[in-house]
Amino acid sequence: MAEESLIPKKFPAAQYASESFGVFFRISAIIFLVSLLFTAGIYVYGNFLKNSLADQKSVLQKVEIEFEPNTIAELERVSGAIASAGDILRGHTMSSDIFVMVEASALPTTSFNTFFYSAEKNMITLTGEAASYSDVSAQSSVFESLPNVESATFGNLALKETGTVGFILNVQLKTQ
Repeated sequence: MAEESLIPKKFPAAQYASESFGVFFRISAIIFLVSLLFTAGIYVYGNFLKNSLADQKSVLQKVEIEFEPNTIAELERVSGAIASAGDILRGHTMSSDIFVMVEASALPTTSFNTFFYSAEKNMITLTGEAASYSDVSAQSSVFESLPNVESATFGNLALKETGTVGFILNVQLKTQ
């Protein structure tokens, strides 16, 4: 029989506490190095932006010096003139719409001799001739039916030597 000994022939492998932390230590070291690289990259990029901003400021100062004050004053004057012209044109649009409205609403049996527009009263005064009294009334009704007309009244009816009826038509426009 074989002899049994009290001393084992194989020694168990020793486990050290540092080996179990080896994986965590390596992962932590890698994360730390990546964060250091990231921080260094941000620092370099920040310095690049500061230098770029300083360069752009110097270019802007050079360009400001190159412009003559007289040129700037002339450009400001022209800009004001263009703005004023735009205001006038925007105000003129309403008047243009009035001409289109009168043209589209005129009956074939009615003709207008004079046209007067009062912007303060927002009123059109038309003098004209119609084939009959009923045509004058019909013309007034056509204007009253328009959506941007508040009222249309006629007066000074007179029978002309040519057989037509002379009249004055006042068209009060709605305020917008």
